[in-house]
Parts: sequence; structure tokens; C-alpha cells
Amino acid sequence: MRLTIRAPLAAVLIAAPLLLAACGERAHIPNGSASAPAGTSRSGASDHSTTTTSARGTGAAALPTLPKGGRPPTTHAPANGSGVGAAGSDPTQRAILGAYESYLVDLSGLDDNLSQGYIAPLASVTTTRLAQASVRQAAAILAAQEHGVGTLHDDHVSVVMTGPTSAALADCQDEYDFYLVSDSTSTPDAFVQRGHFAGSAQLVLQNGHWLVDVFTTTHVACAY
Repeated sequence: MRLTIRAPLAAVLIAAPLLLAACGERAHIPNGSASAPAGTSRSGASDHSTTTTSARGTGAAALPTLPKGGRPPTTHAPANGSGVGAAGSDPTQRAILGAYESYLVDLSGLDDNLSQGYIAPLASVTTTRLAQASVRQAAAILAAQEHGVGTLHDDHVSVVMTGPTSAALADCQDEYDFYLVSDSTSTPDAFVQRGHFAGSAQLVLQNGHWLVDVFTTTHVACAY
């Protein structure tokens, strides 16, 4: 999501944790069952600092609670066909794009439903710290009495191998059709900028699986 300089703290909490880099193993998240830590509320600047720091810290014990919910009916489906098709017959790039676009689908589902059911699918395609940061993002949205609408899609995807077990991905993210609305009124959050923005990700190969390690969004309009 894009934030204007007038954005309230809750909106900042939504975006900031996803900039974390992680080099951990494939995520094993206990469905956000631990007690919520300080830092998931809207009360002040210290909350933002605490949330960002705890995402780098001790891990699952600090995870906030999310409501229980059923597992989504379909997981690991690409957000759209353009990215996977762009990889052609290269199995490595197809695996990278499949993991990344599955992450976008599952992250969108977590933000739409704010339920534990989406944590396991999301965690299966991310490193541990990014999965934990994504849970914190969902908890921040829940605390703000908002939820996501739509699915985060990407287009114009390019992948560069940065090593035998690492890759960098650039894309254009559709954050016009995926946005936050109020739980009570279903009106869009006026402080969250919408549009088509340049994004990027870093992925690592862990135990034979490509995992999203860093997910970055910007406020830069796509240029293509």
C-alpha cells in the first residue's frame, strides 16, 4: 500500500514490516496464536518502532493473535498468468515466479480475511521473518478496523539471478484494485494512496524451495 505524508500511524504499520530482510529457513508459524505484543495499536510513535523491531527479534513468541478461520480453498495459484508465462520454459524462473505470485495471493487473502487460515499457505513460500512481518501487518489492519479488498496482482515481471540460490524480482503491482476499506462503512481508506506502483522482491533457495525473503513496495508509478 502507498502512504501519503498525512497517513495515520495504523497505515504506516501496514507497510513498514514488509521491508524487512530475512535470511531464515522456511517459515513455521504457529498460526499467530501467541499474545499480541506492544506495537500493534494505533496509539503513538513508539508502537511503530516496537513492531518493526520485534519482527526482527525472537520470532513466533511475539506474534499477535489473529481470528481463527478456514484454510483458503485454493493456494499457490499465481495472481495472474503474465508473470509465469514470461519465464518461458526455464524451470528455475517458473519456480521463482510461482512462489512470489503465490505470496501475493496469500498475502491478499490474509489482509482480506485477517484469519489464521491464510498463515500456513503464506508461510510455505516465505522465510520466517517475512511471514511473521506479514502476520503483524494483518494484525495492524485488524486493529485499525479495516480489511483488504481484492487481490494484489503484478505485471511486467523480470527476474535476475543474483547467485545460485538467490534471485531479485522487479514488477508492477496493482494497488488500485487492491486497497483497504473500513470494516463498518466499506469506504476506502483516504490516507492510502492507490495506483500501479513499481515493486521488488528478493528470493532465496532453501531446502529445495524458493522463498520470498524481502518484499518491497514503493510510491513510484510504473513506467513501461
